[in-house]
Amino acid sequence: MARSGAIYGSTNTFKTTACGHFARWIAATTGKSTLLFSSDGGGWDPVQEEVDAGMILPYHCDANEIPLPIVRKVSQGYWPENPAEPDITKLNFRRVNWDKVGGIAVEGLTSLGTMLMRHCADKNLKTGEEGASKFQQRILVEGEVISETFTQSSRGHYGFVQNQLYSLVTNFQSLPVSYVLFTAHEKKYAEDGELQCGISVPGKAITPLVPTWVGDCIHAQDFKVVEKVRVPDPAKPGETREEEILGVACRYYFVKHIDPATGAIFEAKPRVTHSKALELRKVFPGGFFVPTPEHGFDEYLRAVDKLAQDAAQADALRDWRRKADEKLGRVARVAAAQAPVPGPITPEKIMAGDGKLPAGAISKQ
Repeated sequence: MARSGAIYGSTNTFKTTACGHFARWIAATTGKSTLLFSSDGGGWDPVQEEVDAGMILPYHCDANEIPLPIVRKVSQGYWPENPAEPDITKLNFRRVNWDKVGGIAVEGLTSLGTMLMRHCADKNLKTGEEGASKFQQRILVEGEVISETFTQSSRGHYGFVQNQLYSLVTNFQSLPVSYVLFTAHEKKYAEDGELQCGISVPGKAITPLVPTWVGDCIHAQDFKVVEKVRVPDPAKPGETREEEILGVACRYYFVKHIDPATGAIFEAKPRVTHSKALELRKVFPGGFFVPTPEHGFDEYLRAVDKLAQDAAQADALRDWRRKADEKLGRVARVAAAQAPVPGPITPEKIMAGDGKLPAGAISKQ
């Protein structure tokens, strides 16, 4: 089962850039490429250099296509051999060559859920109950009156899409890759009278559950910062003046934290061995790291890997294993199994001192 994680936050919190950092970590640790399955409308411009280098192999699933069978086959390990083909009828999905692919980035869960909800309503799908009511309105197009059909999502659609999202996540995690990264938008909601924030998916019921579907859950918290810059002075051509502009800074939290603006509690958690949980906080004081254009999520993954290696080599664990081996007799059995098998004893070996016989063995013969 692949390791997995989710990064969620508002727009412009560098989630696509994090996919680029992730692909560089996959390339460094496995020597392989990363598949990028995108359902977001923004595209993958922030990681275009990784795409050009072949480090990222992207495919965009258009909402106007047939998303249900496409996302299922992709989650089962299929990929279009001609991802740039605009004609859906000519897309040919083939098994992924895992010798060349080491990671998968799915961007993003929120857009995918919205796309599937819209698909269910537009097609008036019956998912355990009667489909939602629909109506038509006419419009004049190219001199011809046509009718457009409109529908609303039913309660059954919500349950259906939620189950589909869970199945897709587990399917992706079962693929033979090192790590699967999901991105998503954030959503605020009230729980027991307390304002909370989690991964945005259709319906409120499963929002608190989504972090349990993955290993690492990281929240991208944005902060508004005021920057002073020199700009051309419209009143004095050829001169500049200082103005304040609004910029954005970002922290990637891997621990629960409070929104400084609303007091909402953001869900977050690391997937690190329990004995090294506090060590991770020492590597990243405050329970967060700050992404830059060059690094971010890749440094977090390297830190988690290093702590896991340290934990596996801990003296306490090695001492426990040694005592357990001695108690169960595993040491003696392993030594006996690894001992070289002696060849047949011959008189020549005995005379040369290379063979061993019980005392008096020769005289008895």
